[in-house]
Amino acid sequence: LYNTTLPIVKVSGEGIEMEMEVSDDPYHVWKLDVSNCPICITLYQIGGGFAVDPSEEEVACSEGFVHIGVQPNGDMSSMEKAGAGNIDPTTLLEMVEVGVRVGEEIHKQLNKQLDAEKSLAKL
Repeated sequence: LYNTTLPIVKVSGEGIEMEMEVSDDPYHVWKLDVSNCPICITLYQIGGGFAVDPSEEEVACSEGFVHIGVQPNGDMSSMEKAGAGNIDPTTLLEMVEVGVRVGEEIHKQLNKQLDAEKSLAKL
């Protein structure tokens, strides 16, 4: 999505007499703003602990999991608990803290890579 561009579209007319004009100039585009897209981190509860990015075997042993959406600024934008097991409130808070830290780090690394690609494209 980071490199997504969409052609400029102009709409004219009224009612059923509306017309759309789509630019065929490949440079007459607008860039999709993905600067605030969240990254989804999933943490699985396994026994008394939890794992981020578990193996298939660990997932098979898990009792439940939590999806956490993390904004680039570190804010949690969403959370969903799923699976059959219950999650202790203290463990849930720990899972959220770890999920947010992991999400922030992924955002940092992703933005670093995207900035490097952007600077290479300018050469």
